[in-house]
Amino acid sequence: MLTRFFHEGQWWRASPANQYWLFQTIGWSALAMLTYLSLTLWYNPGQWTPAAHTVLQSILGLIVSHPLRWVAQTQWSAPLPRRMTLLALAVIVAAFLWTAVRLTTFTWLTGERVDAADWGGWFNASVIVFGSWSFCYHALKYYRQWLEEHERLIKAEKAALAASAKAQEETLKRLETESLFRESQLRMLKYQLNPHFLFNALNSVTALVRKHDSARAIEMLGRIGDFLRTSLEQDDALQHPLRDEIAVSELYLSIEKARFGDRLLTEFDASEEAMDVPVPSFILQPLFENSLKYAVGQSLEPTTISLKAWIEDNWLEIRLSDTGVADDQSRRVRKPSTGIGLQNVEARLKSSYGDDYRFALVHNEPQGACVSLAFKASVRTPPLRTPEIAE
Repeated sequence: MLTRFFHEGQWWRASPANQYWLFQTIGWSALAMLTYLSLTLWYNPGQWTPAAHTVLQSILGLIVSHPLRWVAQTQWSAPLPRRMTLLALAVIVAAFLWTAVRLTTFTWLTGERVDAADWGGWFNASVIVFGSWSFCYHALKYYRQWLEEHERLIKAEKAALAASAKAQEETLKRLETESLFRESQLRMLKYQLNPHFLFNALNSVTALVRKHDSARAIEMLGRIGDFLRTSLEQDDALQHPLRDEIAVSELYLSIEKARFGDRLLTEFDASEEAMDVPVPSFILQPLFENSLKYAVGQSLEPTTISLKAWIEDNWLEIRLSDTGVADDQSRRVRKPSTGIGLQNVEARLKSSYGDDYRFALVHNEPQGACVSLAFKASVRTPPLRTPEIAE
């Protein structure tokens, strides 16, 4: 029954409470199994006391994690910087409590005392576990919203097909339904970026924390807050001027510069005429992510990412190139990423401009890769309604 429940994709139709307890049970059970197979069985084979502690700590973790749901629910509609700050504090408190009960129960069951020098390792592991819990909670919630938009998209498409067969007096209704279809499609694609960025940002901060580089971690959290604050101000807009998109991209790159340091160099060259052209919101961020992953992340040498934008024959031309690794150049162009990044960009261009766009990933001379995109500069997409997202 459980296999059928997931296979048919009906889990998200269940009540939020049932979904929550289902994934709580699966998640903490999986953690207990993973801990037993990777640590307990390896260091204490055949001993029941460590095995009992492994099960007990997962049960205690489930209990300690429950208040995190309340924090996430109460702050879901709050501004993203405030929400992330409160969630981070809640994760730290939960990690501290779980560490304390794990150490207490371990001493109680085994009679052994954990050296004070090892407490930090226990606490760091707890932070990673509850940070992952928080990310999974948000990812599943965003995914459920994506599924709701997907179902809404299908219903709108069916309504559009039905409306096209009606008489002339139903034309206005058909056009309105098609507008709803386009709106749902754009928002479904945009929802993909929220958990994707959140995961990358949290992963970068976690890496700095594990390196005990608290100064850079704090700096990155501050920049993440600035980026999310700016994103929130434009959260309902499906389009904005290129100058605003570049400003958001510069904030995003400042976050990554805290991680890559002098290895990441950027150049921006956009004409004043091009800066006023409306573009889909967050259309550049996946392009920068692609260069960061395959160019900056693959080299210890300074890598330059360049953005150029201009108007030519009433088309907005955008080129984003990087001086990536020469050995990796052919593979990148022949077999681009299969993730949501570049595919998301092309799908949003297709949905916004129909056939009036160009998109390509080509070699950059002398090395690296270049993403080229263009579309009619005269296109103006009217404001679309913003649907309310139910909790």
